[in-house]
Amino acid sequence: MRILITGATGFAGSHLSEFLAGNTDAEIYGLDLANETNLPIKLVSCDLMDKQAVFACISEVRPDYIFHLAAIASVADAWKNPEKVLTNNVICQLNILQALAEHNLKPRVLVISTGEAYGAVDKDDLPIDEQTKLKPNNPYSVSKVTQEFLGRQYFESYNIPVIIARAFNHSGPRQRGDFVVPAFTSQLVEIEQGRREPVMYVGNLEAERDFLDVRDVVRAYWLLLKEGKGGEVYNVCSGKTVKIQKVLDILLANSSKEIEVKQDKARMRPSDTPVVVGNNAKLREATGWQPEINFEQTLIDTLEYLRVASSSLRVQNI
Repeated sequence: MRILITGATGFAGSHLSEFLAGNTDAEIYGLDLANETNLPIKLVSCDLMDKQAVFACISEVRPDYIFHLAAIASVADAWKNPEKVLTNNVICQLNILQALAEHNLKPRVLVISTGEAYGAVDKDDLPIDEQTKLKPNNPYSVSKVTQEFLGRQYFESYNIPVIIARAFNHSGPRQRGDFVVPAFTSQLVEIEQGRREPVMYVGNLEAERDFLDVRDVVRAYWLLLKEGKGGEVYNVCSGKTVKIQKVLDILLANSSKEIEVKQDKARMRPSDTPVVVGNNAKLREATGWQPEINFEQTLIDTLEYLRVASSSLRVQNI
């Protein structure tokens, strides 16, 4: 059995690579822009925007399963450069699916979409299930809805079993960027290490989000790719909400530093959804999946990972 992961060295991709290596006997290949990795996979350096390179990689690997994780996943980046995000996320997937069609390959394919696809949902319509109307309200979610329809088209046109996972917010060790948890933890660790003033800059603390641990998420991905139905969409979510203020409170409670909190207008989105919570019944019924890691533990693990990684990096730079 051959498994191919795009974006294999990224946040979720690295956790998925480790999970599959520890729980299957498969040959695991990773397509990524990176040239080297410490992950237990066979890394193939490939630019997914390069059609010919993708065709060559697919022809060589001939996978039985594909996890398509590679994408520009930052909502903030999407607002800054919507053309780049839309072009990258759509064309990368198109090249993969077209390569499968050209080579007459029909592996099971999991396309990673997002809970952002639902946009601003009325409170009366919560929790969000897979029948909820799609109302993407930022360029990133528009790109992901396009990926969903592209996957559906190749399922209908070429009978390639494409399954869609609409992943809601997830965090854990190794997450970087302007997502809320790494945005908080990176500031906190810098303050603890004396590399910035004891002030935490935040965006909207009133928003409520449906959070999962990335390790629970990649387990759901594997179960969906094995047991989900081609052409179907599945929410990957906890079914519970956590207010961003609580995320901040938990992290601050796990630090001995006295830290002032200030709101930064630059961290506020042009459009933001007050409450997001999903219904995961379809996923549970299809796979038997249940989340196992408490979100407070996710935050503590993430913070501790960054403390260790940052300390190690500082020692190397001395």
